Amino acid sequence: MTSAQGRNLAFAIVTGLFISFAASEILVYGFPSVDYLVQSNSAVYAGWYWQLLTSMFVVVPYSPFQGPLGVADVLFNAFAIIILDGLLSHAFREWEYYMVFLLCGLAGNIASLLNGPSAVSFGASGGIFGLLAGAVVVDFVIERRMNYALWAWFLLIFIFSSFALSYVDWFAHLGGAATGILAGYLVGKRRGSETL
Repeated sequence: MTSAQGRNLAFAIVTGLFISFAASEILVYGFPSVDYLVQSNSAVYAGWYWQLLTSMFVVVPYSPFQGPLGVADVLFNAFAIIILDGLLSHAFREWEYYMVFLLCGLAGNIASLLNGPSAVSFGASGGIFGLLAGAVVVDFVIERRMNYALWAWFLLIFIFSSFALSYVDWFAHLGGAATGILAGYLVGKRRGSETL
């Protein structure tokens, strides 16, 4: 059974796809408005900081160069949230779930700036990797033992989805995961002190 926060996050990710389709059709100063919402590193360098947040939900639904990459990204991310939700909702309270996702997504997008000024990126995977890494660490901090199966799954998913496909922004995955590790540690320590 998927938690309310898992359903809400998956719904927000899929809703972002519909917004993306609409924004692709609406021109602003001669450009599709979706161009103002996905992360264009050169635009972020020029002060368009909102793209660091909007690009977690708004994607380029179709590109002549990469086809329906944005659609595939949204479907994969929404599916990942639903599949991983049992672990995520066990590790995080409702507000923590949303906060960790947003902070890790933001950190992943900031790390994505390392791709250089010509890079364009979008998607929720930095936030999702942050949630997953955080859940693994919450388990470790609270249980005070290494769950090797959980760590192996995390590493397998991280390596495959970050490096097996050439168009994936592994800086976003790494930035999200690193922030998730820190968030998971803080959540686990606080939760551990509550049970004493």
